[in-house]
Amino acid sequence: MQSFFITGTDTNIGKTAITCSLIVRSVEEGFRSGGMKPVAAGCYMEDGYMISDDVKKIIEVSNVDLNIEEINPYSFEAPIAPHISFKSNEIDIKLIKKYLRSFENKVDYLFIEGVGGYAVPLTETFTTADLVESLEIPIILVVGMKLGCINHTLLTVESILNKKQKLCGWVANRIDEHMQAYEENFSFLKKNIMAPCLGEVPYFKDFDPYKASKFIDINKVRDKAYEG
Repeated sequence: MQSFFITGTDTNIGKTAITCSLIVRSVEEGFRSGGMKPVAAGCYMEDGYMISDDVKKIIEVSNVDLNIEEINPYSFEAPIAPHISFKSNEIDIKLIKKYLRSFENKVDYLFIEGVGGYAVPLTETFTTADLVESLEIPIILVVGMKLGCINHTLLTVESILNKKQKLCGWVANRIDEHMQAYEENFSFLKKNIMAPCLGEVPYFKDFDPYKASKFIDINKVRDKAYEG
């Protein structure tokens, strides 16, 4: 099993959309593929489970049968930073790793989506960056292509590299249909991010991971992810 952590330059920049597109793309190429979202906010009760729309979307595109509690061990009702909602101030990384290992014989590719951006706190003392470090898996960065994306992206990349974590690829996801100087921004980022661009996903009014997957080259992440 190969695992990748999907993080983003901000919140609401399409992490779930790109995670689902990556799953769809790998399924289309004949692999058993699924997703995991260890921490989710904005959840609600459905069929006896606290679940978010993000988790439901991941389940819908996966081609393997995955348990909801394993996919999303920590869920919060309020759509705010988890460290504010999470009163017990404890995230059991051993539990997340246990669930991660449970997928080993079920999937070929597992895409693990973070919550919020790379530096978002999950508790008062534990961030998404700490979670990535604990899981020891490479990162795919979703760049929300909008005004300000260069600053957000370069700061995120710098933080990832400063923590000696592996950035194995990034996806340009156009979330602003009317973004000015899109090509110039994309060209600058492609030149300055020392990791392969896995694809440019155009603006979709109603996002469709099956359409978006056509713009992603999953082979690039397979080629680069585990080189020394």
